[in-house]
Amino acid sequence: MSAGTAADGVIVVGAGPVGLAAATGLLQQGVAVRLIDRAERPNPHAKAITLWPRALEALHRLGAADEILDRGLPLHAQNYHSAGKKVARLTFDRVGDTRFPFAVSLPQQETEEALRHRFEALGGKTEFGVRLTSLSQDADGVTAVLSGGKAGETGEEVRAAWLIGADGAHSTVRDAIGTGYEGETYPQQFLLSDGPCDTPLAQDEAHYFMTAKGVLVVVGLPGGNFRVFTSLPPDAEIAEDVRSEVQRAASERCPVPIELTGEHRTGVFRVHRKVADRFRDRRVLLAGDAAHIHSPAGGQGLNTGIEDGTTLAWRLAAVVRGDAPESFLDRWEDERRQVARGVLGDTDLQTRLWMMKGWKRTVRDAALRAGERTGILDRFVTPRQTQLSLVHAGPRRSFGRLREGARLPDVPLSAARRTDRLPGDRLHDLLADGRPLLLVLAADRRDAGRTAEAVAAASALAGPGHRTVVVSGVPRPRSEDRPAGGPQVLADPGGTLHAALGVRGPLACLVRPDAVVSTVSRLGDLRLVRDLVTRPHPHPVQDPLD
Repeated sequence: MSAGTAADGVIVVGAGPVGLAAATGLLQQGVAVRLIDRAERPNPHAKAITLWPRALEALHRLGAADEILDRGLPLHAQNYHSAGKKVARLTFDRVGDTRFPFAVSLPQQETEEALRHRFEALGGKTEFGVRLTSLSQDADGVTAVLSGGKAGETGEEVRAAWLIGADGAHSTVRDAIGTGYEGETYPQQFLLSDGPCDTPLAQDEAHYFMTAKGVLVVVGLPGGNFRVFTSLPPDAEIAEDVRSEVQRAASERCPVPIELTGEHRTGVFRVHRKVADRFRDRRVLLAGDAAHIHSPAGGQGLNTGIEDGTTLAWRLAAVVRGDAPESFLDRWEDERRQVARGVLGDTDLQTRLWMMKGWKRTVRDAALRAGERTGILDRFVTPRQTQLSLVHAGPRRSFGRLREGARLPDVPLSAARRTDRLPGDRLHDLLADGRPLLLVLAADRRDAGRTAEAVAAASALAGPGHRTVVVSGVPRPRSEDRPAGGPQVLADPGGTLHAALGVRGPLACLVRPDAVVSTVSRLGDLRLVRDLVTRPHPHPVQDPLD
């Protein structure tokens, strides 16, 4: 990125978690990035605190999850109370096939710091105090005028091939491209207080207290602290001492003692539900709160934004390298708008459930009790909240648990014996190098003929643009069946991995770098897979979902 007419690299506007996720993902893919933020220093505020399993998986692929786990507090359940009585408990008991069968509570500024450490480890630098003043586009790139920092107040004109707006709800980038941002503002006022509390409530769980006067939410934070979050009517007068207002609400609405002690950080805010009309305008893309904003119910906003950034990074990198056409990004916009609309609907429903009164409250409570008793909440609500059950629109062929448009189950590889050196000990670790994965499942029994056939087919499809791995049904494939430069092999003689995926070989499955199954087919019907992995460009990112 430089002044003048040459356009290269990507400018990311906004160094919050979304911008950092996108910038880090781009650096991993070898794309030059300039990350700027109008703030003079890193964000000091807790803001969003909940990270769900799918976002944790994305952060793991970026290389930031270990530090986040070291800093954070795992959360293992959610408890719902109505009028002082517990009506439901949601757990992660049915959340399997992920290395993160829990949520993590961590103040947003610490999530950002962990991401910033990873970004800097890859050679990135965050330019604080640098503002985007204006931008324009042409067929070859984006011209951005920046001010502050080294540019000074007179401004600096910079060219880049692409620009990502991850600059929040009051996005300068969104305003610059003139896209609408319509929606609603909830009438209630919301208050929060973060700090130590004296209470018997479990710190590693979330607690929701729904009352006729409003909701009270108590969630544990690292270091023995809690977040206490509450709603007040639209016309309520809020005392200057916000902490005392939160304490009053907690004393009224929580059936067990809770006393805010020590030093607390407080805030008062309104809640909005909005989605941008477009997430892409030619060479400018919007992600995170710049593209959508939701109620904090269910803690979905931060997670959706991180997924926006990481899923954009690998697609945009493919376009920058010339491995995919610019229209490849239209699929990203379609997918992320679908996800944003779904999250907006889910969080709106939960917010309205919090506020129900009269007969609606009675029906809500009965439904929650029945949902826990029958296991429906753990089977369906928790996977949806964690975003692990998300399936993108498009063709949805499936074999066992391999479903096009859905997430690849992150099953352990410990039962499979490696005959080649492979990274990690779970299936998602095969995506560690940022390339798509061609996974060939040979058979779920000791069948050397099937394995030889699978290795031969995979060898024909192997290429530098993707990792090719054969899961063999025999203890050790014959060396003569494995040509030099052919696929890597996992031995699964007991069929454990095949069983975990619910499949009987032979199958071929192409997985995107964001762990979404692109296509799956029988090994004898490889037209789709062969078409994908033998394109003129070396990176098979164009998928049948496009």
